[in-house]
Amino acid sequence: MPARRRFRPNTWDALEERVVLNGASRLLDPFGIFSSLLGKNSKPKPLTVGTLGDSYTDEYKFYAAQSHARNWVEILANNRNISFGSFSNASRGEPRDQGFAYNWARDNATSIDMINNQLPGLTAQVKGGVVQVATIFIGGNDFLDLLAGLKLGQVTPQAFPAQLAQTEATLQANVETAVSTLLQANSKVKLVVSTLPDVGLLPIVKAGATDAQLQSDVAAVGQAIQQYNTNIMQFVTGNPRIAVVNLAAQSAELAQLGAANGGAVPFGGTTVNVTTAGNDYHDFFVGDGIHVGTIGQGIIADDFISAIDTQLGGKIRQLTPEQIVRYARTVQNQTRNGHGGPR
Repeated sequence: MPARRRFRPNTWDALEERVVLNGASRLLDPFGIFSSLLGKNSKPKPLTVGTLGDSYTDEYKFYAAQSHARNWVEILANNRNISFGSFSNASRGEPRDQGFAYNWARDNATSIDMINNQLPGLTAQVKGGVVQVATIFIGGNDFLDLLAGLKLGQVTPQAFPAQLAQTEATLQANVETAVSTLLQANSKVKLVVSTLPDVGLLPIVKAGATDAQLQSDVAAVGQAIQQYNTNIMQFVTGNPRIAVVNLAAQSAELAQLGAANGGAVPFGGTTVNVTTAGNDYHDFFVGDGIHVGTIGQGIIADDFISAIDTQLGGKIRQLTPEQIVRYARTVQNQTRNGHGGPR
């Protein structure tokens, strides 16, 4: 995996300065856990959340390509009464490394990496009762690695269909293992599981599909992802301890809206470019064509809040589109001015 960009703690980090989108927003005891422990004038304790995932969930600030933006974990940690554990700019050693103590997601991680390197640590935290909600958002690299192998000639066209089927089956099995393991670790833990957006919507994949055969292969990957999403939703549906975030449906809807409007989608009093990549906060995708910027990550953050609220009984105030846009603009201005941006 690529080396993280190291940051020395600066005044911004030392003061743990926050850009608060709404000073009145507070988490109001979503599971009734803390009510008996709080005095009349006490602030509710934060909801503790642990994560499994890849670079969409791994803290953006440590990577050069995304360091001008912030992801959904950083957004919620900065702007809502949610804790992903203590924060460290220094490495804790592998597999955790830097960042929030309960955020096990890592850049370039596949679902196999999740099982081998992330799940044991989060399971221990869940078992110990320090994490109340665990999230799983993984799978993009499983399919991107396969497409890269095909593009580089490491996977033959003849072998591709079988390897695609195996990739989908492996991802499904790994996510089901993670779900079952975490639920068994603590009878009180809640889970939020996300569907996987079609990687064919990424600018880098679109640019790489240079002929009809590759375009057909990308479409086949989209169908496999759709099958995975159907299977995993069937697996978790009906369990009162699991909430589902359907990022796949939302990303498809956003892509359709962008296609119908020349790529410009209205959001929060401005417009967002959802088809090409760039490093302005108005660009939905950052310059690498793989990751979404602060606005896209703010939408993901809102989706996780909505899932906790509507499916698990939480009462977390959601972010408005206008708040997400203001936060994205603030992050960009501060990182350009050398402050490092909100943590």
